Amino acid sequence: MSEEVAGRRRILVMDNEERERQETARILGAAGYAVDIAATKADVMTLLTRHGYDLVLADLQMPDLNGPAFYQLLKESCRTAPRVIFRIKRGYTPQYANFLMRLAAPVLMKPASAADLCLAVERQLPQAPAAPQAASSLAS
Repeated sequence: MSEEVAGRRRILVMDNEERERQETARILGAAGYAVDIAATKADVMTLLTRHGYDLVLADLQMPDLNGPAFYQLLKESCRTAPRVIFRIKRGYTPQYANFLMRLAAPVLMKPASAADLCLAVERQLPQAPAAPQAASSLAS
């Protein structure tokens, strides 16, 4: 798990499309997550060495780092791999379908509404249970 930023879970958004990166980061930031963005394989590699992530939203068809290549990179570079939601704009090839089925990886079509995006993230990052509170005595 990542180092939490002031109690917030850390998410990496990787997408080669500027608008998708920025809008996703805006929505997740407003929902209370610490968000980093990456546009290239080099960005992803740099950020993975700097931070631990609770979740990665990964473009399945990024030109220089597609889903299978990214997953291999994660396995090689992270002691504890974060959960991953793969994102895709349109249909995918049988190669990607087989990859996703083997991983049982969640897929989110893009663009996704803010509600769908937050719901997908919440499903992958359930809230930690609240700390137990000390019992208090009631005065009669």
